[in-house]
Amino acid sequence: MKLGSLTPLLITMMMPAVACKEGDDKTTSTSDGSGGAWAVGEDATMVRLNPEGDVWLYPLEIEGDLRAIACKGKAMAVAVGDDGVVLRTEDAGGRWRQLDVGTRASLRAVALSGGTAGFVVGDGIVLRSDDEARSFTPVPDVEGEFTAVTTTAKGALAWMTTASGQIWQLDGEAMTPVFTGSEGPLTGIGVTPEGAHLVAVGAGGLVLRSDDAGETWSSVPTPTSRDLHAVRISLKADLVVAVGAAGTVLRLDDELGTSVEELLEPGLALRGLHLAFDGHGHVVGDHGVALQSHDAGLHWEALELGLEDALYGLDDLHGEPHL
Repeated sequence: MKLGSLTPLLITMMMPAVACKEGDDKTTSTSDGSGGAWAVGEDATMVRLNPEGDVWLYPLEIEGDLRAIACKGKAMAVAVGDDGVVLRTEDAGGRWRQLDVGTRASLRAVALSGGTAGFVVGDGIVLRSDDEARSFTPVPDVEGEFTAVTTTAKGALAWMTTASGQIWQLDGEAMTPVFTGSEGPLTGIGVTPEGAHLVAVGAGGLVLRSDDAGETWSSVPTPTSRDLHAVRISLKADLVVAVGAAGTVLRLDDELGTSVEELLEPGLALRGLHLAFDGHGHVVGDHGVALQSHDAGLHWEALELGLEDALYGLDDLHGEPHL
């Protein structure tokens, strides 16, 4: 049964319900390392994991890959994927409802603000919500294969990357290109809560940074040529962490300097990253790989999920809106 053929659809989960911790201010984190994370991936894989090694699988009766998930507050989350799939839960994963967003495009990223705004991007489409992801409408006159999206704490602005190496800014319904100089695809982007500092990553170890709210961008030298797939930037913009091919973990740390390590075989990749502002977080990738860190990515330890499917995206269950 294909999810896109039923609208709306309620999917009732038989596994234990999962709760995001309460709190909706991006500038603080309530994570104590015990919340764990939701991860999504290949063949509608959805899994919850925690630092103690407990794993809950969510057997969704749908087809296609899930590409990203964003969690907000104590009970609400949104997952997106192939064939225009947008799933929303209001009860911490007890039930997931499919939203009719009017597209069958592959949806690749989702971002939720601390306010009412939310954003979903994909192949040739940008969707915006102003009612806490209860409904989405397409932004008009949009072209491009959008790969990632991020937004500020208030949700007034959003930025998104494309497979052709562009960065766009969305202000209301106005889309403006703010960077067009990359020769390869860009696949990840992050922003500080107020929107002053941004970082984007892509093919060949490319890292782009803006410290003026996206008006100008500069390339940051890095010691890796591996493709980078996801990135986070710290609250004070003094730390950037990115992950990618061969299990690359790149850290650009104002205090400790630049470092890079490869944690996987060359044929595997880390594809999803979430770090809370207290340094606790996870990465996920090919063949069900999952790692956790308690020190902002300085050290990583493996979590055994018992999965073979690739995991593409995750969000930490710590009460912070997703960047």
